[in-house]
Amino acid sequence: MPKFNVDYSGLAQIQKKAYRLSDVKDQLETVAFDVVRFKDGDKGADLWQIQSADDGDYIVALYDADEENEKTASAKNPWDVFVTKNGHDLQISYKGDPLVRMASAKLGIPSSELHKAEQYLPEKLATNKKLVKALLSQLSETARLEVSKRYPELV
Repeated sequence: MPKFNVDYSGLAQIQKKAYRLSDVKDQLETVAFDVVRFKDGDKGADLWQIQSADDGDYIVALYDADEENEKTASAKNPWDVFVTKNGHDLQISYKGDPLVRMASAKLGIPSSELHKAEQYLPEKLATNKKLVKALLSQLSETARLEVSKRYPELV
């Protein structure tokens, strides 16, 4: 009979997701040099890294599965960003109200990459007050006053 009983149930489990690169190559889009993500919307936020092994290349998850389970239900991000039908403009809305439409040329983003801004820009607007002020500076004076009346938290 041991002197000490050890409870192993509290130990963290390491869950490393990995797939063969050759099996899922057509489902991926490149984010950075060796970082990729799945094209479909369900796994779009999860980043994966390409790693080499003796038996071929694999993609390995860069996120921790436990972190996703620990996230609490937070308020939905009030910012929405959409590529317009013509494919050359971004429509930026706050709480469902359209605020600004900006051309890709003015933003310095090629039209072919606007869909990437559609994915990351709402989160940036929710966390970066300077970016919001720069966005609101694109509005006319009357539109800016109307926005400040309706959404004082933005000013």
